[in-house]
Amino acid sequence: MKNKNPQVTVLTLVYNGMPYLKESIESILNQSYKNFEFLIIDDCSPDENVVKLIESYSDKRIRFIKNEINLGVSLTFNKALSIINTPYIIRADQDDISLPNRVNDQLKYLIKNPNVDIICSLEHTIDSNGKRGRDWKRTLNNYGEFIGPVLLGICPIWHPSIAFKKESMINAGGFKVEYTRAEDFEVTARLAVKRFEARVLQKFHLLQRQHQASQSKEFSQEMADMSNRIQEESIACFLKKEDAKKIAPFLRFKINKNEKKFKSYILEMYVLLNRLLDNINYKQKMNEKEFDSLKKIIFKRIGLGTKLLKFYSFLPSFLFKIIFYILSPFYLTKFYTIISKTYSNIKRL
Repeated sequence: MKNKNPQVTVLTLVYNGMPYLKESIESILNQSYKNFEFLIIDDCSPDENVVKLIESYSDKRIRFIKNEINLGVSLTFNKALSIINTPYIIRADQDDISLPNRVNDQLKYLIKNPNVDIICSLEHTIDSNGKRGRDWKRTLNNYGEFIGPVLLGICPIWHPSIAFKKESMINAGGFKVEYTRAEDFEVTARLAVKRFEARVLQKFHLLQRQHQASQSKEFSQEMADMSNRIQEESIACFLKKEDAKKIAPFLRFKINKNEKKFKSYILEMYVLLNRLLDNINYKQKMNEKEFDSLKKIIFKRIGLGTKLLKFYSFLPSFLFKIIFYILSPFYLTKFYTIISKTYSNIKRL
């Protein structure tokens, strides 16, 4: 890791990054590991102070490029992939702060684990004033734990702290502009479906800033709609499209509202879910540990109501519904509503 030629490029995409850009840039320049290229691409920011700030640095590791027109995140990211010469890339967002050992630890991990294509780290959340809030922690130990959250509509890695092999990202197809607002989740889902490997380093390497101007707040509904689309398309890689459309909402806890057909609906979801899991196991050539992890991810999230269906499916619809909700904590709110209505009806008698 002490080669003269850098093995890693830190990539920062900038668009009107003030007032947090300076702190973000300097957190990279002050890394404990020094031998890297720092590629900064400004996506035609209207704020002239952005370019002035970047050009004020004389550090030879910085390579600064200005887009002549605004390309957006996806096209600018793909442009970066085409001009970066190092085998590894670390992403650093314009408003986040990388902790001092991030480059060293992430590069070291990717080199020592050639089977892993993309990683992220644990993250501290900070507000606009730098005050810490929530800590983001997650384990990701094998492929089953990577693809499992995707089926549930959840991105299994956090992109503000990602590092990855350039070749793997190119082979996966890079970013796609048609998934604007959710391009991070889409490329992650595609990596999972294409059988790439991911991990979460169990170290805090980033202060991830959340503030009112962030895209996640401004376009929350658009991002949610796009995430639902990505989840459904990912499931459709293992089921028929019409079946993927049926089960995707169920895995997001959106149950069919036709109460008269509730039992038959849940039984259908049971069949589709088992078919989905079996198809993934076969198509992705999963080992026993990976498949067990996949099932644990799914049932930990949606509960045991579906998994244990065969043990109570003989019950009449009313009791069936109660047992299902009791065994499925994330659906429990609806269960309480049912009990409340039943109690009210009894009082009227």
